[in-house]
Amino acid sequence: AASGGGSSWRSERRLMSELERTVTAGAAERVIRGYVGTKSERAALAALSRLLMDSDPLAVPFYEAVTQARWFKWSSIHAAAVAALLEANGAEEESRSLIADSAARLESGADLALFYCDLMAAFSSRGLKRRAMDFYAQLRAMPTPLAGGGKTYMAMIKSLCMMGLAAEAEEALRVMLSLGYQPDAFQFGLVAKCYGKAGQLAEMERVIASMSDAGIRLGTGAANIVLSCYSACREHGKMLAWLKKMRKLRVTPTTKGYNFVLNSCPTVVSMARELDPSLPLSAAQLVRKLKSASPWPAEAEVVQELLAASSVLTKAMVWSETEVKLNLHGFSITSAYVLMLQWVDALKVDRTLPLEVSVVCGVGKHSDVRGEPKVRELAQEVLSRTGSPLRLSARNKGRLVAKRDRVKHWLATEWTSMVPEESTDQSTNSSDQQQCLPNLLRKLGQFFSSFVPVSR
Repeated sequence: AASGGGSSWRSERRLMSELERTVTAGAAERVIRGYVGTKSERAALAALSRLLMDSDPLAVPFYEAVTQARWFKWSSIHAAAVAALLEANGAEEESRSLIADSAARLESGADLALFYCDLMAAFSSRGLKRRAMDFYAQLRAMPTPLAGGGKTYMAMIKSLCMMGLAAEAEEALRVMLSLGYQPDAFQFGLVAKCYGKAGQLAEMERVIASMSDAGIRLGTGAANIVLSCYSACREHGKMLAWLKKMRKLRVTPTTKGYNFVLNSCPTVVSMARELDPSLPLSAAQLVRKLKSASPWPAEAEVVQELLAASSVLTKAMVWSETEVKLNLHGFSITSAYVLMLQWVDALKVDRTLPLEVSVVCGVGKHSDVRGEPKVRELAQEVLSRTGSPLRLSARNKGRLVAKRDRVKHWLATEWTSMVPEESTDQSTNSSDQQQCLPNLLRKLGQFFSSFVPVSR
């Protein structure tokens, strides 16, 4: 989107390929000048941003070519980013010269203040915190209130949070409010997240609570920030209270929040990764096992509270006249496991199914782990254990699919874990052993049927 459409994206890819093939600096500069001279402003700036994001040293000559283009307009963000890259690469003199030239061309105090904010953000993002603090000192030395109004304070808060200075960012937020400028939920969220990342949960909670004093309604963004911070600290008790508060305020969990909560539940994470024979195959089984086996006191209650909210499942399920589809894109392995249990329960309630039922789990293109797609592997294993008729589509290896009649028959059957959840009486061993043979035969049948591809 930033590069302005498919053709611009392809031309940017060609540029990167050409630059990789160049041997000398002169050849690279010729390619850069040719690109900037023939492409639109939007395409050229997108390519510059890409080079800066990749910390490519060629971003510097590219920026010089951009400054000579007829459409060039000076940008505080780009100038700060190039200066930070120069300093990170050891070219301190060139960096300081660029900063001085840029500051000299700024006519207003507001523009200079914004430039300092951008420099703070750019240098801190490259680990140059001492230099970022120098720019913060120059910003604080400017007359107060800072010129530029709310826009300057918003940029200042963002930069301070990037530097990890939560207390300073909160003070800037207070000053902004005292001057009559209205921050939005994003600024409060930045400060709260900065506290949360540092493990200062009480301060994070205070900032979130102050949103209502500023007349800002709690939204999904701020709610997710709190969940992410509780998740990082595995504060299940506080997470449970927060989920209940979200339900009371009618703030529904999102996919991100769903991932945050479940990824912080060690017992569920272990279940989804190990897939041992006692893996719960329904949401009710999962909660019962957590209550009896989890060493974390509030883990079961957290999962139960999350299961009570159906918003994530509703968004992940796509109903049409011809198909009902569960889309697992964006979910972690643990979240995908729990969501599938919710999904099967939902299918059992609503028997008016369309012609096809499918689970879209992808082929692992967006995964950090190489090899077999983990979500697809999980989906196949969990569905296989329940005797599900869903099989990999012959046309789409990231999709499991089955026809309505076979799914209805499957949903009408009962299934449980291959190993009982609890075994308190030795007399039950014989009956458990009797169940092993049918389970084994069912697994063998599923194994051989997996070699027969489905048409879609």
